[in-house]
Amino acid sequence: MCHMTDSPETVDLRSEPGSRLTLAALAALSELARGQSRLLLTREDPGLLMAAVNLRLRDALAWETVASGGCWRTTVRPAADTQPKDLIDALTRDHRRLDELLGRALRLLNAGDAGGAKKLLDVFAAGLRRHAGAENEVIAPALGPSGGFEPLETMLREHADLLEQLQAVEQCFAEAPAGQLPQAWEVEPFAAILSGTLAKHEHREEGGLFPAWAAALAVRPAAERDALHERVRQLLAS
Repeated sequence: MCHMTDSPETVDLRSEPGSRLTLAALAALSELARGQSRLLLTREDPGLLMAAVNLRLRDALAWETVASGGCWRTTVRPAADTQPKDLIDALTRDHRRLDELLGRALRLLNAGDAGGAKKLLDVFAAGLRRHAGAENEVIAPALGPSGGFEPLETMLREHADLLEQLQAVEQCFAEAPAGQLPQAWEVEPFAAILSGTLAKHEHREEGGLFPAWAAALAVRPAAERDALHERVRQLLAS
């Protein structure tokens, strides 16, 4: 029999009705912070459950599941506490990191703090340029697909649009008088447009292009996959 432990990190979902299982798991995991973990106990294989919860939490989770003593034990951690499992995971995580940076900058702009927002926007700008460069110059040439593949052409076009919108944000700061910052309300509309464009781009990329890249990687030798992943990891971290 699968026994529940006394640890506060253990969440027993075995008695939850199926109609409430996803909500109960989401409640247990939505506030999971760096360095924390949860042990979920379920009656059945939680693969679909965890995929649904992770989708709601924008790929923020990593987990391992074992069947033991008549139930399923799933140890869940923040994805940020684990290494990306492959190239696609690394790219997806970098999307979330960029989203968080731009979202925090926007909140500061809405609060009138242009100086605080600029610090985050500088980090975001460097990260966005690294990310677009890795996809354009390393991954696309290595994995394709070529021959007018629409998701790839869309990615390249939208990268150019994103970088142009980023320049509009940066121009607001560049045009301020020497030693001064622009008013936050002057920057916010440009940052908001960039945020909306980025969200749509990431959704299309993850839904259309990433599956094609995953399929291309699946038929490559493991050494080639690992080398490409490592090269991109270094580019994103530089």
